[in-house]
Order: sequence, then C-alpha cells, then structure tokens
Amino acid sequence: MGVHKKFKIGYIIPGIGLSKEESKRRRTIANSIVHNSEVDIIGVDQGPMTIETCVEEAYASSSYLSKIYNLQRAYDAFIVGCFGDPGIRAARELIDKLVVGPAQASLNLASQLADDFVIVSPLEGTVILTKHIVKAYGFGEYVTSIVPAEIPVIDFIENREKASNKLTGIISTALKENGGGAVILGCMSMGYALVDELVKDSLKVPVINPVKASLITTESILNIGLKQSKTSYPNPNYSKLEHLLK
Repeated sequence: MGVHKKFKIGYIIPGIGLSKEESKRRRTIANSIVHNSEVDIIGVDQGPMTIETCVEEAYASSSYLSKIYNLQRAYDAFIVGCFGDPGIRAARELIDKLVVGPAQASLNLASQLADDFVIVSPLEGTVILTKHIVKAYGFGEYVTSIVPAEIPVIDFIENREKASNKLTGIISTALKENGGGAVILGCMSMGYALVDELVKDSLKVPVINPVKASLITTESILNIGLKQSKTSYPNPNYSKLEHLLK
C-alpha cells in the first residue's frame, strides 16, 4: 500500500522559461522530498523567461498572483519557486493558504545550523538580487559572502559531477577567504540538480538546498496546522482587484 498523501502543495514557477520535460523532472524530485504531501509544479501564463535582474524579478512578482488566487481551493499551500521569493508579501495577503519562500526558508534553516554562512548565487548579475533578499529578511550579519557560480544551469542538469566539482572549488575558496559555517545554494535550479548531495562531503559544512528547505518547511508548518498571520498579511479589497484576478 502506498503512502497516503495528506497535503497538496502547489510549487509555482513565476516565469515561462521552464520546459515541459524539466517541469516533469522537477515534479518527480519534489515528490521524492516530501513525506506526507503531493506536489504539483504550476506554470504561469506570462512572465519573464528567467529571473536574473531586478526588472525580471518585478515582472515575476505579479506573474502568478491570479493563478494562486484561482487555484487556492485545490491546494493546502504554495511555494514561490524562485530563490528571490518574488511577490511573496503580496501572495500572503492575497490568499488565506500558507505561502512559503525558498530564500526565507533557507536563511532561517541556515541560521539554526551555523553562526554564519556563504550563499552561492548563479551569476554575477544575480548577486545584487540575493543581497536585497538577505537585507529584507534581516540576515545581513550572518552572510560572510555571496559568491557567483558563473556556471550555466544546464551544466548542473547535463553534467552534474563536473559542474559540482567546479562549484566545490568556488565555495571552498569563499569559505577559506571569508569564513562561514554553512552554505546556501541560492538557486532553485542548483537545488533541483541536487548539487548539495554531490558537494556536501567535500565541503564538510552543512549545505542547504532551497528546494528541500522550502518543501520541508511547508510540510512542517502544515503538519502543525499553522499559516501566515492575517495581522501581518491582511487581505486586500478584492473588489478593486476583480479585473486582475480573472
């Protein structure tokens, strides 16, 4: 008899650059991580191809809002599938279901495992986005460095070991030069490539995968029956948003 799936989690991709094949692969991985949940990968109808600049992040922030509003009865919780947690405050105001951000989940987890940590950002251009989210969540004093990997995402999918070996060297240098008791993979594609499983033994410090962190955080919060506060995230005046939520 299979494991009973108690919760339904919608993992929403706030952009249109993911292929059907990659979406299917990610759904399989996501469902292998959770214990008593079922995860769906949900795409959006319009949005940026990737999220690598502040402009793309701004478009991503609203790309999925009408989608989760209309799907909220079908799910117990949603995860915003981008390390920048775009639009997460708006999402938490918009619906009464739990909404989790991978960056916030990863930063909170890392702070329980180490006094400080390194974050690996995909590109030089995404370092500024990571700085913004770290500052917004109040973790600036924990982060010793934000290191750009400058390794194409496709390399982590097609040649995981070679890409991960290169990444190990980059992280090791950052740890040696700047210190840090843990590492956060600041990229969902790195997370779905399960890079943490390839580099953790070489690095000898906890390596936080944002995919795992966000899924397990979501499931844990659901298990204890909590969701975000409506005092902190009050519902909007829906009558003013009807034309946007169709």
